[in-house]
Amino acid sequence: MRTRIRRGVAVALTVSALTFTAACGGSSDKGGDSAAKGKDKDAAAPADKPAATPLTAEQMKAGVLTVADLPKGWTASKNPADDSAYKADKPECQPIATLLQNKVAGATIGANEDFAGGNGANQLSHQIMTFPGTGAQDFVAPIGPALDKCTGFKVTMEGVPAELKVEKLTAPKAGEESHGVRVSMDLGGAMEFALHVVVARQGSGVSRLVYIPGTPAAAKDLDDLATRAGEKFVKAAQG
Repeated sequence: MRTRIRRGVAVALTVSALTFTAACGGSSDKGGDSAAKGKDKDAAAPADKPAATPLTAEQMKAGVLTVADLPKGWTASKNPADDSAYKADKPECQPIATLLQNKVAGATIGANEDFAGGNGANQLSHQIMTFPGTGAQDFVAPIGPALDKCTGFKVTMEGVPAELKVEKLTAPKAGEESHGVRVSMDLGGAMEFALHVVVARQGSGVSRLVYIPGTPAAAKDLDDLATRAGEKFVKAAQG
């Protein structure tokens, strides 16, 4: 999400759930990565709205979370990069698959930050990107309809097939449009890998927050984390 799924996830599927470790994110990218695959255009941007001016690098940096913005116990982290593109086996699920990618076609990737909490058990990543024209709307708008139709899909990770379950999350609203998504993977037994993703759009900017709670009880912290991320992002995007 840095909505990306750590490369070790696919390996864990073929080895043992006991060796599983996962995180989203990558090294902090301060400049404009653009490009890759996976942009979905199921929902078009409203034709009556003028194209927003892309966010500046300064705005994106100002809108990303830092350790100082988080509750006590969170520390800065750095997760391995993964620029994999995911293709869902169901067209209606592709906007969700695209949401799991670090790179998005047409986007300039701005500030990225990774964090660890709960003595390293919880992982958090926050990424801000911007688009020219109506690209931000084109990226975020299809997610809502996808959540109404998509309950799960299959993708290939590191050459290993994986089946993901998709659920709509009730998350704090932020910006002009926002969505909460839970994407999970059964690792066998009582173990499950789950990404909690909150994506928000303000003008030409998009915020993606990815939270991986280490325990089911830690999942309750998502609302607070998403509120902090959303408020900081929107303030910077409007500045």
